[in-house]
Amino acid sequence: MKNKYNMSVSDNIFVAKRNIVDYIYKSARLEGLNITFPETYAIYEKAKIKDVDMDTILVINNLKHGWKVILDAINTTTHTNLDLICTIHKEVARDEALVWGKLKIQHIEQLQ
Repeated sequence: MKNKYNMSVSDNIFVAKRNIVDYIYKSARLEGLNITFPETYAIYEKAKIKDVDMDTILVINNLKHGWKVILDAINTTTHTNLDLICTIHKEVARDEALVWGKLKIQHIEQLQ
């Protein structure tokens, strides 16, 4: 019997791209945002949307950019490393965290 869970890299990319709005929506909900899937989809597609605050739109767009970094890295990086993780954090935490793209220890060392 063939292992149906053993997917190629291209299969994994296909599944990720197909479900990316759902992943972003669920991540936003985990962050405590009061947003619906249709609103998330509209923001993802750059549609005009009302009754959604700018902070929520910022978080959705940051998550979208984080996913872009991940998908772009698949073709250029053979493994996950600290630089990649910091780059993803830089996108996801942009304008949300005090410092983005660095580990706390890196930020503390920079302040000293």
